[in-house]
Amino acid sequence: MSFAFTEEQAMLREMAARFVEEVGGSQAVRAAAASEPGHDPAVWRQMVELGWSGIIVPESAGGLGLGQIELSILAAACGRALLPSPLIATMLAARALSIAGDEEQCARWLPPITRGEITATVALTHPEGRHLPGDVGVRLRREGQDCVLDGAAGFVLDGHVADLLLVAARDGEAIRFVAIPAATEGLAATRQNSIDIGRAVARIDLTAVRAGPEAVLPGDAFEALLLHANATLAAEQMGAAAAALDRTVDYARQRIQFGQPIGAFQAVKHALADLALLVEAAESAVWYAAAVADQRPEELPIAAATAKLMASDALSRCAADMIHYHGGIGFTWEHDAHLYFRRARAAAGLFGDTDRQLAIIADGMTTDREMLRAA
Repeated sequence: MSFAFTEEQAMLREMAARFVEEVGGSQAVRAAAASEPGHDPAVWRQMVELGWSGIIVPESAGGLGLGQIELSILAAACGRALLPSPLIATMLAARALSIAGDEEQCARWLPPITRGEITATVALTHPEGRHLPGDVGVRLRREGQDCVLDGAAGFVLDGHVADLLLVAARDGEAIRFVAIPAATEGLAATRQNSIDIGRAVARIDLTAVRAGPEAVLPGDAFEALLLHANATLAAEQMGAAAAALDRTVDYARQRIQFGQPIGAFQAVKHALADLALLVEAAESAVWYAAAVADQRPEELPIAAATAKLMASDALSRCAADMIHYHGGIGFTWEHDAHLYFRRARAAAGLFGDTDRQLAIIADGMTTDREMLRAA
């Protein structure tokens, strides 16, 4: 598959880069960490005005009706600036509704999401951080036409401030998403401590939470949503890795040691060149995953896992070496290097860690070989 941005996508990329440069950066991250929402509501309103809250929402629901490529463009821009916002959480909820919701559910929830009247998130992770279908920590039981939810989910993106939660619940052998407004009796959302101070996550506890049949999304979205989540998160990681590398290269040009910039030393040059290769490879994997999500969804499992794997590696290496090559200043709270390192550590485990991504790739390769033999 050959890939190139369309003229509209290139314009979106430039606009997003300008916007996050204006509103993001170290001060925004540190202010968000100290605030209750975990992001700046004024910045989120600006993102809504730019149409970001409806980027993948169908036009019939008031959105822009664009695809994963456009969402990945926005995620990558936010990653470069480590911009705290409910964008990814809300778009994952919109994706779940689009995949598994019926016409009435989409008509009820997607327009207010697009207009920025509500934020939303998905609660699909076990409180201990596991993401396999068998690890879903919420149970659904039927009582007449209603359903009752009990259990807990953890590491829910922006879960403590979301107005709507799409909760993954085990319904017999199936997993259903249930749309639960945050004010529902029996639902408690508590912000969790996280190594990544720039991304707010929450634990969701459900105790006899009652919902009508109209709240249960009829389709199966769990596995598909994880794939889209990893494709989106990988784009954010790739953007952060590129920014960490750029800042390290700039510092290597400026820091003088033994009468010359440290970037002039071969050992440093070669190390930074290796990081550049990692970032470029991750970028290729990210845009391939975004493209197949829109055009060849049957290839998304391996593509999304590969993108998440490579972007996680690139960000982890770039963030660690950012600290290393900045020397003593890189280890201080005042410098931004630790912000990228924190993002690297936390993001690597979201929606499936390295072992999980490797298992998906191995399963896909095994299936492909079996199909070739059968042919």
